[in-house]
Amino acid sequence: MDAKHYLDLIRADSDRLLTAAASDLDSPVPSCPDWTAADLVRHIGEVYEHKILCMRLGRMPEDGERTTPPAAAADLPAWFTRVRDALLDELASRDPRQPSPTWFPPDQTVGFWYRRMAHETAVHRVDAEQAAGPGRETPVDPELAADGVDEFLGFLTHDFGDWAVRPDDAGRTVSLRCAGRRWDLVLTAERVVPAAEAAAPAPSADAAPDLLIEGDPSDLLLRLWGRHPLGDATVACTGDPAALDALRSRTQEATR
Repeated sequence: MDAKHYLDLIRADSDRLLTAAASDLDSPVPSCPDWTAADLVRHIGEVYEHKILCMRLGRMPEDGERTTPPAAAADLPAWFTRVRDALLDELASRDPRQPSPTWFPPDQTVGFWYRRMAHETAVHRVDAEQAAGPGRETPVDPELAADGVDEFLGFLTHDFGDWAVRPDDAGRTVSLRCAGRRWDLVLTAERVVPAAEAAAPAPSADAAPDLLIEGDPSDLLLRLWGRHPLGDATVACTGDPAALDALRSRTQEATR
């Protein structure tokens, strides 16, 4: 996606997040147990500040280099807006190709933060809307959502080295499709890998996977991130139920 589009979406979704949360800062967040809307606003503001410091310092910040968000809920909206604006200014002042420390080894660039902050904001904006009450939730921008599915699966298939060993998963194939895009995966005992990188020969493009998942980009993204059950009626899951259970266990592990 275009870098400016990421910035525009961070601003739009953060505004909507704050509006939803500020309607009742004491309301519980269903998708984030033990959090209130105020906790959610604090969390996102702290995430934004952390990324600002990563770019400015050229390293991960230490605890003493970070500020403390306001304790009073009434002071949170103004603080959040200041930190959000500082993040947008910091990103806009840097070329996405510039180096920056990140927690994802394959991508150590400012561009990672453009993308990650757009997705972080969008998913947590949905959290804030869910906390605001029934009927408040709105879809994620479709282009951003499809990009978010790609990002999520990049995290899911990266070898972080600490995935649980699940021998019963081995050999199951999964295909996810939305907005004309397709991702083919193979589950191994240790992790999930792109089909093209699997040790065993990948199934042909015409072969039916053990599990096919298709849906609207926003619906699929929010289910991968655990905001709705993976496999409910809004996302079509066709194939082996055991493969769906195996994928659920992996996505839950990735989002813990």
